Amino acid sequence: MFSFLKWIKIVFYLFFYYFTQKNTKIAIKKLSEKTIKICKTRIIFNKTNINSKNFVIMATHKSYFDIFCIEHCFGDAKIIWFAKQELFKIPFYGHMLKETGALSVDRKSVIKSALAIRKLLKEKKDNVAFAIFPYGTRKHTNDFKSGGIYFAKKLKLPIIPVRIDGSCNVMPPGKITIKENQTVNVKVFEAINYNEDFDKIESILKNII
Repeated sequence: MFSFLKWIKIVFYLFFYYFTQKNTKIAIKKLSEKTIKICKTRIIFNKTNINSKNFVIMATHKSYFDIFCIEHCFGDAKIIWFAKQELFKIPFYGHMLKETGALSVDRKSVIKSALAIRKLLKEKKDNVAFAIFPYGTRKHTNDFKSGGIYFAKKLKLPIIPVRIDGSCNVMPPGKITIKENQTVNVKVFEAINYNEDFDKIESILKNII
């Protein structure tokens, strides 16, 4: 019952911010901060110097809470998320994803999107980051998705590896449980240059996240 009530609060604020904020990305930022507060979670992270206003975040994914952690730690950036194709088909949720500019993780779509976005980034001065979970699931798996690397290379953007530890203690995968007063450690590693060899980048990411 305790966890259920917290989920009710989170869903309430999801709709509240969605309908009261004109900018969907701002709504997500606000929802993330509110969710962290509702869960009474302490987030510890290192703020590294990123010498680019645009970059690609590639992070671990063990819990729904990972999304809120990324939004919190990279609060200065407008984050565009990669999502599985089937998520776009979910009523309301899929519509919200499209409004935030979320991209499909399908490799062909990733490359096509990158070519179109490259021109937009040159024209705008916004601090935009692209976020992807390369393992694509909250379950333990060795199936590394390399679409994010292709995307970074096409856009000529640095890759920021991020390892999140402890998020599954807040929101365990496959359960509706929410545990209060947990600590989540978010480790932001040094940027990987997109000019590095593809296999080398993949190897570095696999060792880190």
